[in-house]
Amino acid sequence: MKHSKKLLTVLSCILVLTGCGKGNVAPQKVGVSTQQGGMDSRLLDPTITNQDVLLQRGDANIELEKRGYRAQDVASSTNGSIKILGGSRELVKVTPNPSIQPKQGNYAENVISQAVMYYGTPYEFSSDRSDPSTFDCSDFTRWVYLSSLGMEIPKDSRSQATYVQTFSNRTYTSIDQAQRGDLLFFVSYKGNDPNKYVGVDKSIGSITHVGLSLGNGKIIHTASAATGGVRIDEVANNHLTYRFVLGGSVLDTK
Repeated sequence: MKHSKKLLTVLSCILVLTGCGKGNVAPQKVGVSTQQGGMDSRLLDPTITNQDVLLQRGDANIELEKRGYRAQDVASSTNGSIKILGGSRELVKVTPNPSIQPKQGNYAENVISQAVMYYGTPYEFSSDRSDPSTFDCSDFTRWVYLSSLGMEIPKDSRSQATYVQTFSNRTYTSIDQAQRGDLLFFVSYKGNDPNKYVGVDKSIGSITHVGLSLGNGKIIHTASAATGGVRIDEVANNHLTYRFVLGGSVLDTK
């Protein structure tokens, strides 16, 4: 009974954080969360983040990692969202599997309820793209869209940003415009001081991190092992705001 009450408290807190309606939130993965029911300060604590090499690296260069994919390889894909041929990428637009019904009339709710199910899942750089037991940032966003809607978007944050820029009807550079289910893209962590980001290159080529907007100023993402794997954070008035490059929808497309 005591365990059941604790689990109900955790799930209730996640429900409040995400703003999902009744029946929209999948259960937390038991045994992997280090956050117990909500946002904590680790992502904003400079005593942790200033020493966090994985946070600073993001998913940069995962194309060169054995368990990511290499530019000279031909990518395997269930529906051809990205083809890598001779070192150049050919992006192909994908849409939700028509057999999947939108929740509350909105596919973004399918995506968000699936994302919350992986809350607390451990972080691993260049995680296995076929195994959801660990994630890096772009593996998480890709897996959530694939498992909830059958949409296989590209495998790293820069390619996902290129996909959004190429196909989305709604892109923006102000994080205040983020809507539920959008992908949000960021440059590498350089500290908590906004002055550290003045003059920083914010092109797609500089992106190293991606997360999923929950709306209401919140994001679900995974940034490093030290910050706790898949977690929920506020995006306002902190280094996520200063690092923001681009956001947009992969559902509202041209």
